Amino acid sequence: MTVYLLSGKDMYRQEERLATLLKEFSIGKDYVTTFDASNAKTFRFDEALIACDTFSLFDDSAKKAIIIKEPYFLRAAVKTSKKESEKQEAEKEQRLKSLEAYLKNPNPNTLLVFYCHTFSADTRKKEYKLLTTYDARIVKFELMKPWEFEKYVDDKLKENKYKLTRDARIELLERVGNDTLKFHNALVKIDLYGKKELNLEDIIHIVPMNADLNIFRMSNAFIAHDLSSTLLAVDEMLQARYDYVAMIAMLASKLRSLYNIKKLYERGLSDSMIATRLHADDWAIKKGLESCYHLQSKTVLRYLEELATLEQGIKAGRIDPKNGFEQFLLKNGS
Repeated sequence: MTVYLLSGKDMYRQEERLATLLKEFSIGKDYVTTFDASNAKTFRFDEALIACDTFSLFDDSAKKAIIIKEPYFLRAAVKTSKKESEKQEAEKEQRLKSLEAYLKNPNPNTLLVFYCHTFSADTRKKEYKLLTTYDARIVKFELMKPWEFEKYVDDKLKENKYKLTRDARIELLERVGNDTLKFHNALVKIDLYGKKELNLEDIIHIVPMNADLNIFRMSNAFIAHDLSSTLLAVDEMLQARYDYVAMIAMLASKLRSLYNIKKLYERGLSDSMIATRLHADDWAIKKGLESCYHLQSKTVLRYLEELATLEQGIKAGRIDPKNGFEQFLLKNGS
């Protein structure tokens, strides 16, 4: 079968797989046509299928690739008006007929790829079910679990003969997050750095701090009542051009998540039950509970109420942002 669906949020591994497919099918870049299918109003499905069956004027046996990128019809449904819904249903029926006709007799010289580059295809969609019925190759690239990502990083470092000290490895993992693209960008920078053995100072110098890590460090230090680390993280965020209102909003968002976890835990729900209720992974719930085990939900709620009052005061011009946020941290973060 020469029809593929690449789906998931791990964009780097998707791109890597697409490049491998083009190489396996011996398809050069001049023989790749990409259709932007993100917009239902501008994308024409039949045009893409016609392109699949169109032969080259110079070589009718030449292989080519048709990439249908970000296909809107494989996304989770969005509510629309009755009139719009009826129109979409008619278009869907025509699309299903055209797709099934092609899948019954695909062009062996055409690699057709449905490329869900930034989202996971909805398995409930009829188009998805058609692809599975006719044995299209479906490859999923979901974000790796933290422990899976750590092994992936360790394997790639070993493969490239890099040796990192323990604290350098921890810092690298924190700076790239759970993001394979950021990790491989970091690998490029490490390669240009020209050293095979790296310490903490090397990683700090080579790999830029990402915004998520700044937020993570600030909120975790605050929750742990580590005032010096909290103020250091705030200073780093100021250097990264975050303003105080943004930091307040980010800290409130983190605390709101912890409040929801803690409240359900205090009601007697298990980690897995909380994960199901909040649509989160078990490990994320476990980490959340570990970080705030010493706090009661009512304490977290008080923090949220004080942050809301602080934000309102700043926006109304009654409170200086710097003084107000620092006073909040001094009062509650030590």
